[in-house]
Amino acid sequence: IMATRQEKYPETKTFHFYNANPKNRITGDCVTRALCTALDIPYNQCVMEQAEIQCRTGYDNATAQGINYYLKDKGWAKNAQPRKDDGTKYTGKEWCEKISKDKRFKGKSIVANIGGHHTVCIKEIDGRFKVFDHWNSTDGCIGNYWIKE
Repeated sequence: IMATRQEKYPETKTFHFYNANPKNRITGDCVTRALCTALDIPYNQCVMEQAEIQCRTGYDNATAQGINYYLKDKGWAKNAQPRKDDGTKYTGKEWCEKISKDKRFKGKSIVANIGGHHTVCIKEIDGRFKVFDHWNSTDGCIGNYWIKE
């Protein structure tokens, strides 16, 4: 018997199964899923707003520049890839654990690059920060991230 996607990617301390796609599709829309989840707006509204940004700037919504323009318009700031004291990178798991203990992040949503090219929303649930997505990418390294100023 085939496991459901949610069974394949169960809840962990740092991962919460969530598919923001209104048709429940498993497709390459990670940026839109991350943005609408972080901003708490409808998926289709996010798609339309991203299209407006793309028309205005010429940057595709899936590029760092497109994400940056979109979130900057919403009052969010881009932050450089977080590093440990020894200069090494954090995995998604490690970073979620770290920011769960940091009062500066309390109650905020984060949009982050993870694992090279994937983009996710990291939100607080039950006092812990978790990656909200339809697959668990928390073994990947956290890259640049955006947070509301």
